[in-house]
Amino acid sequence: MAIRSKNKKNSSGGNNTITNTEVTADDLALIGAGLTVLGDLFAFLSLVKVREETKDEEKEKS
Repeated sequence: MAIRSKNKKNSSGGNNTITNTEVTADDLALIGAGLTVLGDLFAFLSLVKVREETKDEEKEKS
Protein backbone atom coordinates (compact mmCIF):
# COMPACT_ATOMS: atom_id res chain seq x y z
CA MET A 1 0.00 0.00 0.00
CA ALA A 2 1.42 3.40 -0.91
CA ILE A 3 0.38 6.74 0.53
CA ARG A 4 1.16 10.11 -1.01
CA SER A 5 2.28 12.77 1.39
CA LYS A 6 3.57 16.28 0.90
CA ASN A 7 7.22 16.89 1.57
CA LYS A 8 7.15 19.65 4.20
CA LYS A 9 10.89 20.39 3.98
CA ASN A 10 10.64 21.68 0.42
CA SER A 11 8.16 24.56 0.50
CA SER A 12 9.04 26.00 -2.94
CA GLY A 13 7.68 23.22 -5.12
CA GLY A 14 5.49 21.26 -2.75
CA ASN A 15 6.82 17.96 -4.10
CA ASN A 16 4.85 14.83 -3.40
CA THR A 17 6.63 11.73 -2.17
CA ILE A 18 5.38 8.17 -1.98
CA THR A 19 5.76 6.47 1.38
CA ASN A 20 5.40 2.69 1.57
CA THR A 21 3.42 1.46 4.55
CA GLU A 22 2.30 -1.99 5.56
CA VAL A 23 -1.20 -2.96 6.55
CA THR A 24 -1.11 -3.99 10.20
CA ALA A 25 -3.17 -6.63 11.95
CA ASP A 26 -5.20 -3.87 13.61
CA ASP A 27 -6.00 -2.38 10.20
CA LEU A 28 -7.18 -5.74 8.92
CA ALA A 29 -9.29 -6.27 12.03
CA LEU A 30 -10.99 -2.90 11.54
CA ILE A 31 -11.65 -3.63 7.87
CA GLY A 32 -13.07 -7.04 8.76
CA ALA A 33 -15.30 -5.57 11.46
CA GLY A 34 -16.60 -2.95 9.04
CA LEU A 35 -17.40 -5.56 6.41
CA THR A 36 -19.16 -7.69 9.02
CA VAL A 37 -21.35 -4.76 10.05
CA LEU A 38 -22.13 -4.03 6.41
CA GLY A 39 -23.07 -7.68 5.80
CA ASP A 40 -25.31 -7.72 8.87
CA LEU A 41 -27.02 -4.55 7.68
CA PHE A 42 -27.81 -6.07 4.28
CA ALA A 43 -29.08 -9.25 5.95
CA PHE A 44 -31.39 -7.18 8.15
CA LEU A 45 -32.69 -5.17 5.19
CA SER A 46 -33.42 -8.36 3.25
CA LEU A 47 -35.43 -9.72 6.18
CA VAL A 48 -37.43 -6.50 6.37
CA LYS A 49 -38.11 -6.70 2.63
CA VAL A 50 -39.31 -10.32 2.87
CA ARG A 51 -41.63 -9.36 5.69
CA GLU A 52 -43.11 -6.50 3.64
CA GLU A 53 -43.62 -8.76 0.63
CA THR A 54 -45.33 -11.39 2.78
CA LYS A 55 -47.73 -8.80 4.19
CA ASP A 56 -48.53 -7.53 0.69
CA GLU A 57 -49.30 -11.07 -0.54
CA GLU A 58 -51.63 -11.69 2.43
CA LYS A 59 -53.51 -8.47 1.69
CA GLU A 60 -53.99 -9.48 -1.96
CA LYS A 61 -55.39 -12.87 -0.97
CA SER A 62 -57.95 -11.36 1.41
